[in-house]
Amino acid sequence: MSESNTAVQPLASVPSIAAPLAILLAVAEVLVDWNTWVGLNVAILYSLPLVVAAVARDRKVMWSLAGVLVCATFGVYVAQVDQGEAAMRGSFFIDRVLAAACIFLNAGILDAWMRSVDRLVLRDLAIERHNARLAAMNRELTLNKEQITRQNEELERRRLELEQVSMRKTQMLASLSHDIRTPIQAITLLSELMRRTAERPELADRIPALAQRLQSNAVSVVDFLSEVIDVASFDAGRVSVNSSEFPVNALIDEQCQRLLSLAEEKGLQLLVDASTQPLWLLTDRVKLGRIIANLVSNAIKFTQSGAVTVACGLQPDGAVSIRVEDTGCGMRREHLEQVFGEYSQLNQQPAQTGSGWGLGLAISRRMVRLLGGEISVSSQLHSGSTFTVVLPASCVTHERGGAS
Repeated sequence: MSESNTAVQPLASVPSIAAPLAILLAVAEVLVDWNTWVGLNVAILYSLPLVVAAVARDRKVMWSLAGVLVCATFGVYVAQVDQGEAAMRGSFFIDRVLAAACIFLNAGILDAWMRSVDRLVLRDLAIERHNARLAAMNRELTLNKEQITRQNEELERRRLELEQVSMRKTQMLASLSHDIRTPIQAITLLSELMRRTAERPELADRIPALAQRLQSNAVSVVDFLSEVIDVASFDAGRVSVNSSEFPVNALIDEQCQRLLSLAEEKGLQLLVDASTQPLWLLTDRVKLGRIIANLVSNAIKFTQSGAVTVACGLQPDGAVSIRVEDTGCGMRREHLEQVFGEYSQLNQQPAQTGSGWGLGLAISRRMVRLLGGEISVSSQLHSGSTFTVVLPASCVTHERGGAS
């Protein structure tokens, strides 16, 4: 009884003065009963302190008071019974017995009520603990759900990446098969022409032109394979920057000389701007050369007449800009960003069947960003295009031979 009461007592909402108040009320009733004629049965009110003790939820005090009050009931009777008539003593005793029975009955009822309240409190505590466990489990389930959601999102992202990789491989194979088919056809024609030349010597005049075409197509295939290798290197994260100091003007001249034959074959002028400012850069010479070559060859490819001009200079903030301008077919504004996509092709002229930007510009953007710069394009349809590579000012080491 005491252990259960101790467990529940801290949860009682009644004031702590209820138990002392019950004791004081019991003492006051005993004193009143002691000083009142036995015929006036004050003991009938002895249950009131028990009710106060029950409100305090203290069974120990209640039962102690019940025992004391029962003793006081008969003690008052014994002390005052000689004052009454003998005929009335029996009725007085019965009154006291009934009062004592009422005390014990009320004490039992109040004890049962307190036990019921204690059980309800314990049940509420058990429900609260159960709800707390359910809340904790719910939080854990929520966290698990969020984790599963994140994992599903990651799996979906990886699935999309794998689909994109598979699509890129398919596009690469399609582009590769197309670009390889052309030189193979040229090789077949050349071998057939050489066979016929043995029988008809007058066909020998066609061999040099066909050989030149074969050489051009072979160079195109080699460049394409180099671009494929570059893409694979970027995807595998095996690309590094090998910086060295060099004059950018000499690099531009070198790449333009290498591509001059392609321009002359189409009747184009390949120019280096005479106002190009001599600069020395500290960056990856090989990668910057590849970038310039890709931009110039792309300009030649999509220019049918006119010229391709390459210029280099410093911007007001000290950054280096390399511009490749052509007089080719140009592009629509909505197509400008697409030119940097891998395997993108935009056929804007009927004569350009099957041609497009392929991998060159996509690789150029990757390389420029690897060097810490950016590449952009401006163009108008039928008015040519201008590609601009901007490298940070930290790449400049000398300007006209003087320290920057």
